[in-house]
Amino acid sequence: MITSNKSTLVLEEQAFDGDGYVADYLRDTPDFFARNPHLLLELEVPHHQRGAVSLVEKRQSLQREQFAELQNRLAEIVEVAHQNDHLSELLHDYSMGLMSAGSLAEVFTFTRTVLIKRLRCQLSTAVILQNDVIDLCSDGLSDYVKLADAKECSSMRDLHSRRSVYCGYPISNRVEQFFPQEASEIKSIAIIRLANTTTSVQPIVSSDEGSAELTRMPDEKITEFGYLALASTDRERFAPHMGTDFLARFGALLSARLAVFY
Repeated sequence: MITSNKSTLVLEEQAFDGDGYVADYLRDTPDFFARNPHLLLELEVPHHQRGAVSLVEKRQSLQREQFAELQNRLAEIVEVAHQNDHLSELLHDYSMGLMSAGSLAEVFTFTRTVLIKRLRCQLSTAVILQNDVIDLCSDGLSDYVKLADAKECSSMRDLHSRRSVYCGYPISNRVEQFFPQEASEIKSIAIIRLANTTTSVQPIVSSDEGSAELTRMPDEKITEFGYLALASTDRERFAPHMGTDFLARFGALLSARLAVFY
């Protein structure tokens, strides 16, 4: 019986959560240290650098750490905001420049300038679908622009063709299609689809009267006419995890300007 009582006592002591009890008491009694201010200086908290510090010093240290963390977060938010402002301004300037371009050659010359000077992207290739209008307007085209027939353009489609932008690490046959001379140096690549999306409204025919009802359904048609490929010797420049919203908008602006030639 004595052994049993001792075992029960040990189990009760193990079940008692002293830390939790003290923490709950202090939390429920916020004026405890106000009524016992001497404890703030008498109690010491282990410190990994200074041995032991008072509760006041410990709280000040924690507050400084929290403040530094908040400052870092704020700095990150401000930096992201500055980057977004920069990209927004760039897209605005790019759209204005595209509208001012008077020829197909000027469109791609201006695009190349923006890619190099504003985006710091030295490796770029544009592949556009050849047709009669493009043939008539191809004078003065930059050498980074390649004309391709429908068969060649379709051969450039891959598993990512449903996306408007693909970012990732190079696959040999894909890189060689766009950058045959620099393929061995390229570590990451972005491929932007150039296409025009048109939406027409199709009537729903009534099954009873055989006439068109007022309700209509939109019919979306995508006309693809090429790709803009960007490459880098930096593996993380166009990594798979990066966001593609900016590149998608950049491609949409170029696509809208090129649509007049198709």
